[in-house]
Amino acid sequence: MSNEIMGNRYNLTDAIIRQAEKVNSSGSKPGGADSRVNNGRSFQEILNEQLSQKISFSKHANQRTEERNIQISENDLNRLGDACDRAQQKGIKDALIVMEDHAFIVNALNKTVITVVDKNEMKSNIFTHIDGAVFI
Repeated sequence: MSNEIMGNRYNLTDAIIRQAEKVNSSGSKPGGADSRVNNGRSFQEILNEQLSQKISFSKHANQRTEERNIQISENDLNRLGDACDRAQQKGIKDALIVMEDHAFIVNALNKTVITVVDKNEMKSNIFTHIDGAVFI
């Protein structure tokens, strides 16, 4: 999934809208907000689901993701959102989220990824300015 930068933040909503426009322009009949495009779910349902997660990437995190060739799937975004929710429940503001081979420094309050590190860089890094860690 390619990351788009809008106002220094990853804008998942715009990416979803562009994908829906591609689907509609590739031969399916255009419809209103109720048109079914994904396993019987309306675009509005999918959009609401994505908006409820509200994971965004800072400009710095987006650059690091591209520089380090880190691929982030929809499932990864969902897991990051869940981890942010868990961190918030424990009162964590700035969290280190470790997921498989990657580490994310995240502002859990506004669900913004500040930076991304791959497993090779995790070995030599010291993580500062965090309130807690979540391992997923």
